[in-house]
Amino acid sequence: MAGIFNALFGGKYPSTEKYEASINQLNSEYNRFVDYESSSAYKRYQELDHLVHSGDFIKQVDKLKNEKFKDTKEFHAYKDYQSLKKAKDLKRYFKILNSGVIDRYEEITESPEFLEFTNLSQLITSPEFIEARKEKDFKKSDYFDKWKHYRRLRKDRNIRFHEKIRKSSDFENYNLLKDSDRLKNYLEQDKYFNSESFQNFKKELEDAHRFKKSEEHGLLSEYEELKKTPEFIWHKKTSAKNPFTEVNKWQLTFKDDFDGTNLDKNKWITGYYWGKALLNDVYVLSNERQFFKDENIELRDSIARLVTKNEKTKGKVWDAERGFMPADFDYTSALISTGQSFRQLYGKFEAKVKINPAKPLNHAFWMVSEKLAPQIDIFRFSNKETGFNAGCHTLSDDQTAEYLSKHVNGVAFSKDYYIYSLEWTKDKLTWFINGVQVHEQTQKVPNDPMYIVFSSHLLEQAEKIQLPASMEIDWIKCFQKK
Repeated sequence: MAGIFNALFGGKYPSTEKYEASINQLNSEYNRFVDYESSSAYKRYQELDHLVHSGDFIKQVDKLKNEKFKDTKEFHAYKDYQSLKKAKDLKRYFKILNSGVIDRYEEITESPEFLEFTNLSQLITSPEFIEARKEKDFKKSDYFDKWKHYRRLRKDRNIRFHEKIRKSSDFENYNLLKDSDRLKNYLEQDKYFNSESFQNFKKELEDAHRFKKSEEHGLLSEYEELKKTPEFIWHKKTSAKNPFTEVNKWQLTFKDDFDGTNLDKNKWITGYYWGKALLNDVYVLSNERQFFKDENIELRDSIARLVTKNEKTKGKVWDAERGFMPADFDYTSALISTGQSFRQLYGKFEAKVKINPAKPLNHAFWMVSEKLAPQIDIFRFSNKETGFNAGCHTLSDDQTAEYLSKHVNGVAFSKDYYIYSLEWTKDKLTWFINGVQVHEQTQKVPNDPMYIVFSSHLLEQAEKIQLPASMEIDWIKCFQKK
């Protein structure tokens, strides 16, 4: 990774400004990437992408583009119907039915005259009438009167019409068809093929612009338009590069940009945790020559400054043998800690910090749990050396204090802000400056949740020290792996 940054920015460590800008740009693009994937446009694209590549949709599009009316089963049934419609017997059936002849015929059949004629017809063909007609006085009988009436009725225009129709071949054809399956099938087909649904079906399949008018064409057009949007094109190119592997694995758990006018007391306490927790007061250890004061914490221009001053004050000292004791101090300084608000086991911890050295003053960014050890120094600028120590205070098997550390230098850290980072896993501690790895430890890795501390100390009596001096914190961020 260091080689990459050297190629990008030059020098042992990349420029903080450029490095932070690259990180901010990456985070900005990641947020843009995530926001787009949460957008209604992208969700709609995913819906359409799933739909238009489904087998059913592809088959339907192919059908809309290529299927013709002549390719359907309805076409063949329609051809059969057209042939049936031209059949002579059906044409004769509907001709006589539609001419009104059948209606007149049935009206005559129901008339009293025709009923009387029918009864007389039966009479004159009966054996009784035939025998009566042979008698000499036939003309004087009732049979003769009925016979004359029959002859008059037979000459009636309506009865003659009825008899003519009854004996016609067209009427015979009508009677053969009227209750037949052939006619029933034809009428069903005629009803279907003249229905609005069939006509619309036929019209649609014969429409050369059928596909362009379809819902499927509209969905495909919407899909293609979504793929042409600048945000989709950017998202697709970005996805191919997969630049967010590192960003995506971390989840922010703690952050302070120090944008307020005063320190956020919901996040920070201003003394050692046990003093605040037990005494609601501040103390220092017996080897410290300074005392911590809230007035030495300044927030200005979104920067938290921990200032060390040459000034006299009174305070408490913790001595392992004698306990808390009052003491006089010649120096004041500052400490901020998340001991009461935030602790975390494993993750990434980083801060953008600038130190103003004043030997033998110590500036430290460190982490600790309930006891003094183990304790992780993300950085501890030594009182006698240039650069800083990155390491871990631990206890040996016989409870002897050990400090596994590395001295890091290579740049004048006081001339600029640098981003100091620690990645802590179950098996390893790894330190970075502006993304460049500077130290790694795989032995005696702590496994207790720890809180964060920034502090400035004087651990020896100074004959000459140039004060005031400060540690400036631009921001602090903590992450856990997702």
